Amino acid sequence: MTGWNWARVLSWVGVGVVLGGLAGFLVVVGLDDADRYASVFALFVGIAALSATVYGIVSGRPAPAPSPPPLPVTVAQQVEGLDAGRDIDVVDGVRGNLRMGTAPSSVTPPSATSEPPQTLGTPTVPGKQVVHDVRAKGAIRIVRGVDGDVDINP
Repeated sequence: MTGWNWARVLSWVGVGVVLGGLAGFLVVVGLDDADRYASVFALFVGIAALSATVYGIVSGRPAPAPSPPPLPVTVAQQVEGLDAGRDIDVVDGVRGNLRMGTAPSSVTPPSATSEPPQTLGTPTVPGKQVVHDVRAKGAIRIVRGVDGDVDINP
């Protein structure tokens, strides 16, 4: 508990005192005069409520601006010139669950005397995934546009 909010407490006490004083005044002046005073008081309360409503509508929050359109993508993901000590995972557009794991034991890492890495091609299609000039001591997994569950070597 953070304690009392004294401004709020004092404002409620003030409202109570004003309403109690008004009720006492209306009892003292009698029924006929109290009816007239109550009508005038209700008129001012109605004007204040209408003014507050109009002010709230006029000075309300502006409508949020529409979000900008997404930027065009020429290459969605690109891995280039990398020498990794383990697996490389390139994933794009997953809307469901995706569980990736370590490389299967059947994968043999490239040796130091192996041929230079091969290029998977240059991007010709917008949004294409590219892996270029990459060596990995594990698996290179490229996954694209999954819209459901994928489970690779858990």
